Amino acid sequence: MIFDSAAISKVNIADITDNELFKVSKNIFQVTLPASLKLSGMLEVPYIFKKDKGYNILTCHNRIKILREAGITHLECFVLDHPDAAIFMNHVSLKTYRNELGSFGKLKTLSLLSSAFNLNESERKEFCTKVLKLASEFIDNEAYLKKIMDFPDTLISYIDEKDISFKIIKDLSLLPAEWIAVVSRWINDIQIRVNIFRMLIDYLFDIYRRGDSISVIEAVISGDDKTLYDNIYRIRYPEYSKLKMKSDSIINELSGAGLTIEFPEYFDRRSLTLKIDIDKKSDCANQLKKVSKIDIDKLTELLSLL
Repeated sequence: MIFDSAAISKVNIADITDNELFKVSKNIFQVTLPASLKLSGMLEVPYIFKKDKGYNILTCHNRIKILREAGITHLECFVLDHPDAAIFMNHVSLKTYRNELGSFGKLKTLSLLSSAFNLNESERKEFCTKVLKLASEFIDNEAYLKKIMDFPDTLISYIDEKDISFKIIKDLSLLPAEWIAVVSRWINDIQIRVNIFRMLIDYLFDIYRRGDSISVIEAVISGDDKTLYDNIYRIRYPEYSKLKMKSDSIINELSGAGLTIEFPEYFDRRSLTLKIDIDKKSDCANQLKKVSKIDIDKLTELLSLL
């Protein structure tokens, strides 16, 4: 859609700042996009607006960045005197349709519609509800929104690229800034799978509400996301550590050459598995006798922990 208020001009790309105030799309670049842009140019003409002696970007931040890095010097743009709400909302609608808008991008759009444009309340709510599919708890609660907009950049990128649910984002926003900084540090240091991240935030929220000091999570070792999860789980469920030590001790006593016990790591089943390794050259009868020698009392005690 081309708006009458915009005039198309050939602009020196060096005069366009890399200001990302109005950038709401994900930081994901298709592998073929740089080559396509260099060969064919911009199929979607950017909207920029005058700012001091240059221009700021309203739409197409990623594409302009790619062209800048590719050495393109001039670019045809629609030049506005100031940011336009209708153009921005049309752009956001297109990004949403293409699935190029992540969870944070939707919330940032809400924030911009409130702070950067003179948009009436009913129009803003209708757009955020119907296009962005945002719940009223975000639309009507500026405190949540402000806290989320202040998240560290590393955390913002993760939330957006992984499409983290709004429920998890809300729980994050209820944590103190120093707790959020620890989460951001984990993301920066290791690759965290989305399902593990979701559980981590659930546990952290519970740990914080319980009144624990931030020192308990700052000291956590996070070599990989499984190690991180295990350590946070132990903090969330301190009784688990005691049970784990007891079960490990009993398992060590019961296990022997060729006999192993598979025990549910998080005590989340009502059964365990006994395994006997039988080599084809061994005496099967002697191997099976190992079962009869198992300490039944210890095995019963182990089962009672489940």
